[in-house]
Amino acid sequence: MVARYQQWDTWIKTGRPKSYWLPGFSNGSGFLTAVKQEVCRANEGWALDDVVSMTEVHKLDLEEVREAPALGVYVHGLYLEGASWSKKEAHLIEAARGELIKLLPCMFITGVLQQQKKKDPLAYECPVYFRFDPRKRGLTAAQPNYMFSPEIKSIHPPTHWILRGVALLTYPGD
Repeated sequence: MVARYQQWDTWIKTGRPKSYWLPGFSNGSGFLTAVKQEVCRANEGWALDDVVSMTEVHKLDLEEVREAPALGVYVHGLYLEGASWSKKEAHLIEAARGELIKLLPCMFITGVLQQQKKKDPLAYECPVYFRFDPRKRGLTAAQPNYMFSPEIKSIHPPTHWILRGVALLTYPGD
């Protein structure tokens, strides 16, 4: 609760943060929709229904982020379960023996027109579950703890990670 308050207080007093702590939002999906709305407003003629999220995991940890992006946001506080992340190669890798979760570096999120989004056949659409909850329940907005599915770079086909149950989790205590 204190970390959530600090994020809001800093945002109000000093302006937009360089990176948003995603677990600090009680409605993370609403925040992500607001990001897409902001992109629509910045691009004349774009309709929200035509815009999809575009994500990219950066090599930067929170402490290394110097400034916020001009359009879109950086988010932090996401933990990989069932896999790990190679900062050097910037893609998913197998989890180290005994490694249950791994903090992901900052993720850049913005909006692009659906017809302009390039589909990477090796990108894994990794489900993000709100709150550190082992009861991962489906991939629809009707599920209470599902947030969204960003595309994460990989050198393996998505089925490789699906069979391992790889997901991103938010943990409000980080």
